Amino acid sequence: MATTFKLTHHYDQDVETVFALITDPDFIRRKYEALGGRDIDADREDTGDGGCKVVTKRTMTIDLPGFAAKVMSPTNTAVQTEVWQPAGSDGTRRCTYHVDFQGVPSKVGGTLTLSPDGGGTKQTVEADVKVSIPLIGGKLEKFGIETGTQDINEQVDFTIADLDG
Repeated sequence: MATTFKLTHHYDQDVETVFALITDPDFIRRKYEALGGRDIDADREDTGDGGCKVVTKRTMTIDLPGFAAKVMSPTNTAVQTEVWQPAGSDGTRRCTYHVDFQGVPSKVGGTLTLSPDGGGTKQTVEADVKVSIPLIGGKLEKFGIETGTQDINEQVDFTIADLDG
């Protein structure tokens, strides 16, 4: 059984401004470099209907708790694929995403929604985290949610600073 989490954040800018920035490969590279990522690659392919597909690859190192350090490397490569739908009639943008941590028996996926919110944008991230390692999978899922939440919060802070800059 997967572990689920949900985060919401607010941006002062409208949905299309936020969407254009967070799907821009140059911005994605800058963001992940600033957050300690290495070997970063980001590509965006427009789908022709107002949507797009964004694929990002990055290598990152995290501090693992003792129980995890015995079965995992602290340095992993993540490949994240986002499929963005065209804007809805109310301006909402929604994507489904999944993250593949190479060499780690896990599944991470969910949705990211950008919706109009009083002249700004509400970002909602929902994710399911599943780690398939006997005996410690549940602990690793909890750890994944903690580190994922921290990573998303840092990404949002970077995005806000860029938008406000």
